[in-house]
Amino acid sequence: MKFIAGTTGTWLRCPGYAKKILLNEGDLDAPGTLVQLIEIAPKTSVADHDHEHCTEVFHIISGRGHFVIDGRTVDLRPGDTLTCQPGEIHGTHNEQDAPFTYVVFKTNAKPGDIR
Repeated sequence: MKFIAGTTGTWLRCPGYAKKILLNEGDLDAPGTLVQLIEIAPKTSVADHDHEHCTEVFHIISGRGHFVIDGRTVDLRPGDTLTCQPGEIHGTHNEQDAPFTYVVFKTNAKPGDIR
């Protein structure tokens, strides 16, 4: 068992968002896996990008926002889950006045696997 208190960890500031690593591959005993908490500030976006190897599963916790994946827009709200496969170009947009928060579970994650 591993318990992670909500006050544990450090938020890392990135262009357009903040992230907190909840579990890494050592915690999960599974190379290439990672669980992160992501927060997109109000009126902010994460630029389009893709991954050569990584699959991502996004589960929305709070707020509302949308992802654009290979040109298709998907509106998301709490409780929704979405996947993004390697090579799919995706960006995230929060046009609301409140933060957009979600958990992302990554498989086959490798350092520098972002284009």
